[in-house]
Amino acid sequence: MNIIYEGVDITDSIEIRKVDIYDNAGGIADSIDLIFFDIEGLWSRWKPQKGDKIEVKQDGFSSGIMYIDQIEQKRGYFILKALSIPLNAKTQNTKSWENIRFLSLAKEIADKYSFKLQTYNVQNWLYDRIDQVEQTDFDFLAFRSMLEGYMLKICNQSIIIYDEKYMEQQDSAKVINIEDIDGDYLFKIKSNDLYSSCNIQYNGPNGLIKSVFKPSNAPIGPELKIQNIYLFNQGEADRYAKNILRNFNKYENTGRIQTKLDTSIAAGNSVDINSISISDGKYFISQAVYKLLEEKMQLTLRKPLEGY
Repeated sequence: MNIIYEGVDITDSIEIRKVDIYDNAGGIADSIDLIFFDIEGLWSRWKPQKGDKIEVKQDGFSSGIMYIDQIEQKRGYFILKALSIPLNAKTQNTKSWENIRFLSLAKEIADKYSFKLQTYNVQNWLYDRIDQVEQTDFDFLAFRSMLEGYMLKICNQSIIIYDEKYMEQQDSAKVINIEDIDGDYLFKIKSNDLYSSCNIQYNGPNGLIKSVFKPSNAPIGPELKIQNIYLFNQGEADRYAKNILRNFNKYENTGRIQTKLDTSIAAGNSVDINSISISDGKYFISQAVYKLLEEKMQLTLRKPLEGY
């Protein structure tokens, strides 16, 4: 394992107690939790600062460059927490755009932070008007992505936007049998916080625009009513109603397991769960936690959503 701090490999100068890397499919920044033995106060002499860059590498796997977000010191230990977003990305901003396309908006935000932009199965929708009101840039872009059925992931100084349904339809990366699971597991089918349909409407300069989406396999639940999102045309209303409902209902079937570390499996992949009985089937990985020192991996799963 190698720890790269501000471009310098410091591995030989430290003693590592814990390295956990949190890889998220989107909507939440990736992160690292690191704990070092620090009996002699070495880290204090190095004077680490929030915003410093850190990267963890092991056997061809990389956490990507992350930014120190929190620094803690305890007797004999030094703790660093890092995020995939820089500190200045936490600033809330207000801005408006007219006649702008989705990819131009995403590119503008990527360029602002000197990030690369990567997209997968994304359509370049044209918008009459978009308003960002007291939101961080990445929260704003994540919300705009969700309205179109996309997910936003920030990783290694890149903005990644992908079609969530498209990713769910990809072949599973691995089969996990019950004997591959380390310790206990939890699979859950919930009925609360689910909606049978989404009713979106907006009364603007073009008059009342509304749409109701109800999938054929709708769960039992109330109607979700949305009235505070600007709509310019019927196409936007239809897309948003469907994708907002998907975002609320996609966690109906979930699971959590721990297995042997396999860094070739990432959040955004799918796996097949086998020989657990009623919980068997294909699952989308919403989070992978790589516990490098323990050589274990925790996966947070959900079944792909059909009918959306």
